[in-house]
Order: sequence, then structure tokens, then C-alpha cells
Amino acid sequence: MQSILDIDILPAQHSSVSTMAHVFINSFDLDGSVKLMYTKDEIVPIIQEILHDYMDDDAIQFRLAVARDTRRLAGWMSFGVIPALGRVPEFAFNEMTSWAAQKLIHGYASDYRYPLAAQLEDRSRHGQSLHMLRHRLVINTIVTDPEYRRLGVAGKLLRCAVDRARSNDWAIWVQTPTVYEGLFWRNGFHDVGTFGLDLNAFKPPEEVAMGVHGRQLGIQTWRQMKLGSRAESLLERAIAETAEAEGTRGHVPNPRSTSPPSSTSANTSTQ
Repeated sequence: MQSILDIDILPAQHSSVSTMAHVFINSFDLDGSVKLMYTKDEIVPIIQEILHDYMDDDAIQFRLAVARDTRRLAGWMSFGVIPALGRVPEFAFNEMTSWAAQKLIHGYASDYRYPLAAQLEDRSRHGQSLHMLRHRLVINTIVTDPEYRRLGVAGKLLRCAVDRARSNDWAIWVQTPTVYEGLFWRNGFHDVGTFGLDLNAFKPPEEVAMGVHGRQLGIQTWRQMKLGSRAESLLERAIAETAEAEGTRGHVPNPRSTSPPSSTSANTSTQ
């Protein structure tokens, strides 16, 4: 059993951007959707641009996990801080992977990569509108250098967001591929939605034309999860108790339940 890495959690600086981008592009080897949306080489300058753009914005919080023995960057995270009132950057509501893809293609709907990036963006925003109050934190990304995986780095980074949320009694939202969901289950999140996308539908045109002779990517599944605030937990408990008391007298619906969004993506702004 591997030991937990001794790390320091520090605020990010502009001088860290290059290393942060390098860690980011090496962290999604299990995420097939990322490989469809961009290559490592083309996305590096986009990630660097995003980091520089929002590094000094209070609505986006970046945290670094630095190994104490080597002072190497073991991982980093960002989360959006969305208050009840006031405007915040659109990035605060979104996941870094799909946001970076949108910036790369400049929102051009004619680009074959647009539907996948927009679909992920829309799903997250729709889920937040159903399950979250206005004031909340949104996990934009948590990434770990492959050399430091399974050493507790991501968990310590996530605690930064959890501590911030609990100090304000806010909830936290994340939309994540199911291959990464264990981190959030272990830290008290619960799922509020699940959806799958057939990645074969988002392949480049030349691969689509090959039909069954091309790559077969299969269906990838995402989990929408939240860590509720104390106020929300009390409300959900009251709803459950009311439903139980009603018994056979009638069904008490969950006020937040609704049908899932259409698979057709709209061009709205988007873990």
C-alpha cells in the first residue's frame, strides 16, 4: 500500500502556468472525450491562456499541490465561486476540458468537435439549474501528475473546495467521467444525474465515413454529483419525511426532479 504524499497546498501564481498546463494535458489518459476534442500539442497554449486570464479573478480559485521533498508540482485544481448576487465569468460555471475545447475552436458550430464540447457544457449547466442553488462552488478541474497518482493528492486538493464551501454553507457541483468519480464518492458527494454519449458520433468526418472499419470508441458515461449544504440536507430530509408520512395517500414528488435534457445541444455557455 502506497503512503500518502506530503504536500503543501498553495495559491497558484502566473509563474506556475507552464507547469500547470503540462500536468493538465497528461492527466486525462482515461478520458476518451478529451482525446476527441483536442491533441496535447494544440491545447497547451489554450490552457495557458485560460490560466493567465483567470489567475487574478476572485471568482476562480486555483490551488497547487506541491511535493514537500522535491518541490515539484504534483497536481492542481480550480473551482468557481458563484455568489447569490453579482456577475461572475462564464468559466466559473464550467469544466476546464469542454471550456478549453470551445476556446480552441472559437465556438464554430461547423467544427466537428463543437457538438461534443457543447453537449458537455449544456449538460453541466442544465444539471446545475436543476439541482443547485444560485450560490455554489463548481469544480472546474482537478488534475494529478501521473507520477503522483494514488498518493492522496487529488483528495487534499478537493478538501480546499470542501472547506471553502462549508465555511459559507454552500453546495459543490461537479460533472465528471465515471472513471474519476471515486474521488468524489470518498469525499461525501452523491450523484444527482448520469448520462452517456456515444463517442462514435463525434469522430472526425473521415473516421465517420469509414463506418465499422474505423475506431470503435463506445459509450462514455458521466456522473453529475453534488456535496450539499447543511440547509439543503435539512430540506431534503424534510421532503423525505413528508413523503414517508404521506404513505399511500399520494406521491410527493421531488421538487428538483425533471426529465433529462435533449441530446441536441444548444449553444449556451458552460470537472
